[in-house]
Amino acid sequence: MKIYLPLFFLLLVGTKCIIAQNIEENPLDFPILKGPYFGGEVPDMFSEVFIDEVISKENEPEMCGVFTDEGTKFYYNALHNGVWTIFETKLVDRQWLRPKPIDFSNGYTDRDFTISPDGNKLYFGSNRPKPQENGKSNNLDIYVSEKLASGKWSEPKNMGNIINSNRTENYPSVDLKGNLYFFSCRDEGNGGCEIYISRFVSGTYQTPELLSNAINSDKHDWDSFVAPDGSYIIFSSQNREDTVGMQDLYISYKNNNGNWTNAINMGPRINSTNDEICPSVSLNGDYLFFTSRRRGKADIYWISAKIIETLKPEYLK
Repeated sequence: MKIYLPLFFLLLVGTKCIIAQNIEENPLDFPILKGPYFGGEVPDMFSEVFIDEVISKENEPEMCGVFTDEGTKFYYNALHNGVWTIFETKLVDRQWLRPKPIDFSNGYTDRDFTISPDGNKLYFGSNRPKPQENGKSNNLDIYVSEKLASGKWSEPKNMGNIINSNRTENYPSVDLKGNLYFFSCRDEGNGGCEIYISRFVSGTYQTPELLSNAINSDKHDWDSFVAPDGSYIIFSSQNREDTVGMQDLYISYKNNNGNWTNAINMGPRINSTNDEICPSVSLNGDYLFFTSRRRGKADIYWISAKIIETLKPEYLK
């Protein structure tokens, strides 16, 4: 018996550690949810609150949700210790784990993120200290984190002075070529915040260019999400003549000449008399996510991404 006692105690300690870990990740106040997309009903052509009272909670703000890995991982923004933080939850052994901040997101504002089409890079805006500076920044810069072989995310890197200025840069999104779309509130263009592209050429980001007036207006234009193939861009704009609320989501398509079509309001299936911001499409292309304040604070909503095709002008179909 003495020969087996050390092994017994190792097994006992290991079992207790596993139990403790499961309790931490799935405490009693987090529901048992199973299957892709949290096991719930998925939306069709009308937007719905995303996983009400589990992710989109009545008394807490959330925004910027997206699925990866065929619906088995979900990322979103929520407040943690008073700052916007990127959370992750995933399906393990057919059960969803309690959401928790991803590895690097703790203590600084990390918000308005998107994930690259291949799922390996996470882009976001943050007030974390700029290189060679101490303390939080007074404005948001764009950062990128890469997925490591372990599945964790690397320490974020500031994207540098080609992309970032002394003004706010935020809501980055990339296409399959690596071209980076983002908004900035610089003193140029039509006024207000506007949407830029920095082209990725031979492994280097180029000087950002303003998108055309088919997208940018004399209002605030921001929160742009570009299709992986660059065929459309969805963004939020404020107080346009056809805006239903204060901020609505709009869409523009690339035409046959490679130019952007005039922006189209995405209509009442998405927009309300309140704000709609933070669009993104799940990596498999099935669902469009966005944030709405129609319940009095920020909540995540989703709708079938088929709506993108229905809004396309007939001459492009």
